Amino acid sequence: MQSELVLQVVVNGILLGGFYALVTLGLNLIFGVMDVTNFAHGDLIMLAAYFSYWAAELFGIDPVTFIPVNAALMFLVGLAFYRAALKPILRAPAYNQIALTFGFSIFLQSLALILWTSDMRQIEVPYASRVLQLGPVSVGLGKLIAFVIATGFTLGFLVFLGRTKLGGAMRSVSQDPMAASLMGIDVDRIYLLTSGIASLLAGVAGSLVTLNLYINPFIGGELTLKAFGVVILGGMGSYLGMIVASMVLGLAEAFVGAFVPQGGSLAPGIAFAVIVAVLALRPKGLFGR
Repeated sequence: MQSELVLQVVVNGILLGGFYALVTLGLNLIFGVMDVTNFAHGDLIMLAAYFSYWAAELFGIDPVTFIPVNAALMFLVGLAFYRAALKPILRAPAYNQIALTFGFSIFLQSLALILWTSDMRQIEVPYASRVLQLGPVSVGLGKLIAFVIATGFTLGFLVFLGRTKLGGAMRSVSQDPMAASLMGIDVDRIYLLTSGIASLLAGVAGSLVTLNLYINPFIGGELTLKAFGVVILGGMGSYLGMIVASMVLGLAEAFVGAFVPQGGSLAPGIAFAVIVAVLALRPKGLFGR
């Protein structure tokens, strides 16, 4: 019985880790290519979650079906975010970048409060509450769908980054923008597309959030904290570290929630504990550069 419980917790942690990898991907991309820490990344996911929610409420569009539209909308948001906010501070000191992106996070939260209030909202998707019995393990269909889509987009992005011309240009710019410019790469265009793609990934994550979680204007702050926990554990800019750290965080939350008294309320703080521990013991993370 105990072994079955442990297996169930491991499966829950892996499903959660796959989702965290997608949540973190856009944050890691902007840091890796542009060397900017985007504190508003979680709030972009929150914005995308509301887009998905209202598409379901007003037009009856399933969150999974809405993913391509949400991704396209958030891609445009990312382009505008770069032109209006990121581009002017690319060469600014780090504290200016932090202040601007944190301020944009507060702006998005305040805008969401004004438009949609602080009410907790959730889409009623019939299949999200179904449970599949796979031997001794029970898997929620909504969580399984979110894991499959998140994993597909994460792996697809890594293939794109490693095998395409645009992905190669992004890797070149991340290593040395000056050398990339001398080789004929339009660095500003790469930065623009990087911001757009990072927001596109936030759009996908936002649609998946609505399958399993309640949404409100403050959910972005929690997602940003979890994403930072992942990138600090795995190493800023490391995609392999991001995947490993996502699984570690997902498993840690699952085990704390299952085996620690009042663990459900403690689980959100695990990401912060990870940040503190890693910075104290290994400031560059597991695979940091």
